[in-house]
Amino acid sequence: MTPQILQVQDDLELLDLMISDMHAAPELYRPTNYWELYEKQFLTQLRSKGLHDFRRNKRMSVLSSFGATDVIVPYSRLTDLFLKSATIRKFSRLVSLVYAGVELQDVRKLCYDFASVYGAKCGAKPLAEFETSTVGNPEDLFTIKGRMYTTSLLYYYLQYAYCCQFIDFDSIENIMEIGSGSGKQVEVIKKLHPHLSFYVLDIAPQLYVCEQYLTALFPDSVVSYRQTRKMDSAPKQNDKKIFVIGNWKLSELTNLRYDLLWNSASFQEMEPEVVFNYLKFANKQARHAFLHEAMEGKEVASIKGEHGVLKPTRLEHYKKGLQDFVLKDLSESIFLPRQEGDYSYSFWSKE
Repeated sequence: MTPQILQVQDDLELLDLMISDMHAAPELYRPTNYWELYEKQFLTQLRSKGLHDFRRNKRMSVLSSFGATDVIVPYSRLTDLFLKSATIRKFSRLVSLVYAGVELQDVRKLCYDFASVYGAKCGAKPLAEFETSTVGNPEDLFTIKGRMYTTSLLYYYLQYAYCCQFIDFDSIENIMEIGSGSGKQVEVIKKLHPHLSFYVLDIAPQLYVCEQYLTALFPDSVVSYRQTRKMDSAPKQNDKKIFVIGNWKLSELTNLRYDLLWNSASFQEMEPEVVFNYLKFANKQARHAFLHEAMEGKEVASIKGEHGVLKPTRLEHYKKGLQDFVLKDLSESIFLPRQEGDYSYSFWSKE
């Protein structure tokens, strides 16, 4: 059966409002050197092409940089990325022999099985209990055991599963994700734990995509940026909502409290002083934190305005910024392509 494809609606007035507010915010909340380079290109693409079929749009390259697309990757590339995981490195030679000449669906099944086993090992809710959305028309869509998945969904499930070793998601009430990207991490956790409330924060272009995507997925749960930009205090707890919030509102919502801070691969794209600014709020407001970063730092720009960070944010910066937390675990991440250095999962808790 052909799945029903739903589209994400464009709302350029909302995008313009977010952009205007972001540029009026203090400098610490604006795009850093890493993302400022992409902003003009990103906005041009969003305004000219919109979000129709955005999850399969190979021409909107900026979308793929924060996990918004689900395009088909050659299975040889998938195999390479999968087998680089340290947790199965000893197994890789055998797999490479057994799966020589496999088709794309075989590699997808291998990745699914690994994610499923890893989830069970970590005490996560089973991968088989939910499926991906077809909103935005993902290209890399496949069916296993009667449910639909994309390869990127497995990546977000693995991050969730890792955290299940240290926290019971059924026993917490809310999560703040700084650097929400397109909202896929929220999709995974919200489907498995619908009682949770989320505060999703990002810079304007990404936050716009996130709001439009999550609104299409959870139309009765999303509290729009149009509403949250007027808030002067934290929303009430335990209402199962997804609040779309400009990152610059953190300094105003001083009474905000949340159980888990979540950041995946975006603190690493900021300079240490910017990260410290976000983490000072976590020290007051959060009980636990999950970080997924290149702990040796991202690539450094040769000069301001070129690709890269001006100064890398490293593990010692996170330890300094999360001064009220204890680092419970630091492990090599799973199912992530290698770039300039290794990536790690880490989990932090207050004693």
